[in-house]
Amino acid sequence: MATTHDDLLDALVVPPAFSRYDRITDTTTISDTQAWKSRVLPTLSQLDVSSSSLSTAEQAKLVRVLAPLTASAPWTSLRSRTLAATLLATISPTPALVTYTLSNVVKPLFAATPHPRLHLTTARALSRPADAQDTYHHQPWKDHPGLEEVLRWCILNTQSPTYEQIWPLILPPTMTFLDDYEVPYKVLGVHLVSDMLTRVPPELLLRTGVDALLFTSLTNALNHLRDPSTPELIRAAVPTTLQLIDLTTPSLFPNASSLPLSTDDTGAASSKDLSLTLSPSLHRSLATRFNRLSTLLSSSILGTVVLYTPTVVPSEPAPIVDPFSDQEHMASESESEPFTTQPIQGARPSISAPHPILAAAAHVLPPVISALGVGATRFLKGVVPVVVGWLALPVSTPVSVRPTIDPSERRGEPNQSQESVDGPFALHLAALHVVHVLIDTCPLRIARWATTITDGLARCWVNCVDAVTTNTPPPQLGQLQGRLKGVALELANACPHVVRNEFTKLLEFDRMLFDGLVGSICTTSGDDATPGSAMVTNNSSTATSQTV
Repeated sequence: MATTHDDLLDALVVPPAFSRYDRITDTTTISDTQAWKSRVLPTLSQLDVSSSSLSTAEQAKLVRVLAPLTASAPWTSLRSRTLAATLLATISPTPALVTYTLSNVVKPLFAATPHPRLHLTTARALSRPADAQDTYHHQPWKDHPGLEEVLRWCILNTQSPTYEQIWPLILPPTMTFLDDYEVPYKVLGVHLVSDMLTRVPPELLLRTGVDALLFTSLTNALNHLRDPSTPELIRAAVPTTLQLIDLTTPSLFPNASSLPLSTDDTGAASSKDLSLTLSPSLHRSLATRFNRLSTLLSSSILGTVVLYTPTVVPSEPAPIVDPFSDQEHMASESESEPFTTQPIQGARPSISAPHPILAAAAHVLPPVISALGVGATRFLKGVVPVVVGWLALPVSTPVSVRPTIDPSERRGEPNQSQESVDGPFALHLAALHVVHVLIDTCPLRIARWATTITDGLARCWVNCVDAVTTNTPPPQLGQLQGRLKGVALELANACPHVVRNEFTKLLEFDRMLFDGLVGSICTTSGDDATPGSAMVTNNSSTATSQTV
């Protein structure tokens, strides 16, 4: 009997077992999932979507089946993803089709557990959670692997003018992903929010109060520190939070020269505070922007991720239950098993291996500091000692990270070498980048911390020299040493006194050891420096006071 169009589509529906694929132990289930995956490409090759007589319901079914097959997930291969994306691109994303897909494919799966912080009809943010049943007790949407790709297709194919009409359909499932208690689903939710922010009008976010709700959910996501997917969550959540802040609040202070200044009786411009010339709405927007950036840096990154993450990976990590997960739901007898937290996979790191969560935190610090601009000076007391502590860590052991997806297919991250994120010396290189951004952003105040930063650079340099003398020096050690010299030069350009004081003291202590780090800098600046002037004493506090 000939295979019908509907039979082909039914055969391409992703089996529910893939939603817990990494925890399957039954050999029969594993064999069944692999057998289904092997049949996907031949089945896709037989599928014909060129007919123009397909109804809206039939097109929505095609989207429901094809969109999950475009995901970088265990149930797809590169060839099947390419073919599925090609077939999906032939479907015209009309507003009627997007609305039908959201109403009849996506919404029914989330109807049983509405989001408690959203109005059911308007999707406006509620001032307090609604009295509703347990949103985590029954989650049928988790039995549909790849459902987030259907939602992403609707998000990316909705233009800004029509977003308000489908807002009650598109926001609740997105927020359900983002606020789920399992970290892998949170990661999917963060990516959905990032895609949504590229299309949604900022006025809609502000008018419905969803901007504040999204900010709270994104920053709360950084509280989950006991899951193997936490590094990926941090690298996704922080850029998305910055994306939200840039969209809903102005990113640049108005040009002072263009602001109208009041004049006195002589016609000369008075010295009136420029902040008084700002409109009340713009003043509130700028204040909101600074407050949210400050909360992201001080409370979420420094006060949560950095504070509660051990500096190094324990030598024998044990499975730990996430304290933010609900034990009642984890013990549920439902067919959908919860994600359990396991130790970081791969080769067991040494006791000196920097924690991959800290490497992720260091990776996202520079854009937050850059967004704050000169306002980051108030956080130097919290950032600089942390970064210097990272630089002082041993460099002989690379960071051990369990990749959650193919590194070449990471979603939503800027184009960069994967080794700069997860490779050897990821934490040290990221820390040096943080120092570079601090020097560039806060040049007038970084002099106060020149001694502390020099101490971190020197300690890291000594660790590099020690690593070179071993029988098997770590790879990419030369890159780290080159970056150390580059940051030392940047510090010398921003704070010339550091050459006469700290750098000279390093050479006096051990010229052979530190010549590679600061020797050329001191030689270049030697003609401009007066011998013995402003020389630091052995007391480091005196050196700091002279710097100030």
